[in-house]
Amino acid sequence: MRIKDTIAQVLANPALRGLQASWLIGIAAEKAYLVALLVFAYEIGGVVAVGVFTMLASLPSGLLGPVLSSVAESFAPARALLGLHLGRAAVVAAAAIAVAADLGIWIVVAAAITEGILSRQHTATTRALLPALARTPEELVASNGVTSVAEGVGSLIGPVGAGVLLLVGGPALGLAVPAAAYFVAAILVLAIHVPRTVRSGAEPADIRGRLVETVGGFRALIRYPNAGLLIGLMLIQVVVRGALTVLLVSTAYELLGIGDAGVGYLNSAIGAGALVGALLAMTVAAGRGLARTFSVSLALWGAPMAIMGIAPNLLVAFAMAGVIGAANSSIDVAGYTLLARCLPNEARGRSFGVLHSLVGICVAIGALVAPLLIQAVGLQLALVICGLVLPAFALVSYRSVHRTESQAIVPERELRVMRTIPMFAPLPLTALEDMARALVPVEYAAGTRVITQGERGDCFYLIASGEVEVVHDGHRQTTLGAGDGFGEIALLSDRPRTATIQVVDRMDGYRLPREPFLEAVTGNASSVLAADELVARRLAELQH
Repeated sequence: MRIKDTIAQVLANPALRGLQASWLIGIAAEKAYLVALLVFAYEIGGVVAVGVFTMLASLPSGLLGPVLSSVAESFAPARALLGLHLGRAAVVAAAAIAVAADLGIWIVVAAAITEGILSRQHTATTRALLPALARTPEELVASNGVTSVAEGVGSLIGPVGAGVLLLVGGPALGLAVPAAAYFVAAILVLAIHVPRTVRSGAEPADIRGRLVETVGGFRALIRYPNAGLLIGLMLIQVVVRGALTVLLVSTAYELLGIGDAGVGYLNSAIGAGALVGALLAMTVAAGRGLARTFSVSLALWGAPMAIMGIAPNLLVAFAMAGVIGAANSSIDVAGYTLLARCLPNEARGRSFGVLHSLVGICVAIGALVAPLLIQAVGLQLALVICGLVLPAFALVSYRSVHRTESQAIVPERELRVMRTIPMFAPLPLTALEDMARALVPVEYAAGTRVITQGERGDCFYLIASGEVEVVHDGHRQTTLGAGDGFGEIALLSDRPRTATIQVVDRMDGYRLPREPFLEAVTGNASSVLAADELVARRLAELQH
């Protein structure tokens, strides 16, 4: 699929369009805010203060994230996103006022902690929403790709804007503008409508119940070890990323001598690379090459850091920062798509919440290790050591990562059959997967009567291969083949079967019980409309 077609596919979905717009602005605001915060930290305490502020912005989110993730699930997703953006706008504005008015460092510290918690939850909520808003596996891959494109654009313009703002008005202005951008992102969230999908289990009624649900996220990673492997590798990358956050500030000031604005420009180079990487990653075909892309990108994320340490040159540093950004986008597209295929619907939200909660802890670990490494071995060797970690893990885990692609639990064949049914086409991928898991494979020899006119209808049938004939009042009406379905009239209108279906040529297909069929179709306005049109057309055909 061409890149412009991929982007057009996502933008054609109104819910995904709104989500991507709010995500882009939120990322730009976050990157600009972080640059301003780290410059403020370096000015008051050098590289140690940068590490401490990075840790404070990450560790509490890791410790509180699982609980907050479960609490957020009790709200409508769009409402949760709205609250997160508004909360981030408020706390960053408070930090800007504190810096401008010299009200004290503790207000900035409290704002950094709060914003970090909200940031991690925003990412988890957005990523978990993608499978619910996507209508096909191809659209899910495209959505992950566009999400990374938006992240790349935001990561490019955010730090550049921060560099300019720092030159014009210092850290205070660098914090004030991102606060306003978060408010704009909140307004865009109002356009998002999440289709109702099948949910398994009741919502937890209290904090204890939510904690049990959170523990379920960790259990899911044990139950689905392929997902656990991918998350483990992604978290190792996050540790290195936490170290890079500190090392990059120190590189700008001490190794390259480019000062405050240079911190923003180096981060912008990562954003530019992320944009290019996301565009390239979207050319990977759905279901093919994702595992290889993930492993190669993991290695390419770390290696440029080592090169920065070996060749401390301005052009080399900017080029290597771009490679890191490109690799980061590829890891996101491949990793999150593989994760979605390794986890069932009911485990995705909690597992993604666990991932993004652990992200905070891992960033904090990296941020605390980096200053210690710099003091122990110097900045250049610290870059080399951190940079070699990811290539080593990519090499050791390559075969295992490759197996995650071939062992995906998403019912691909069933989904292909279901997507040929017009009334199922508007449904989000999560609803289709729930129905796919309720399907019962069936095989009928030629001459077999599958359903009989006048009997009670208790299921819907999908034809994967073969041919059947429709007989009404003893007269042959038409034939149905691969990609067709039958039995919906009795289910949707609560009447006896209106025709007899008899196999002409051996039929292979699936039987879908009444309850999951009705719950999915009647829960989506577009599906209801398509189903009503199909029922009306078939009843009209029977009358002729």
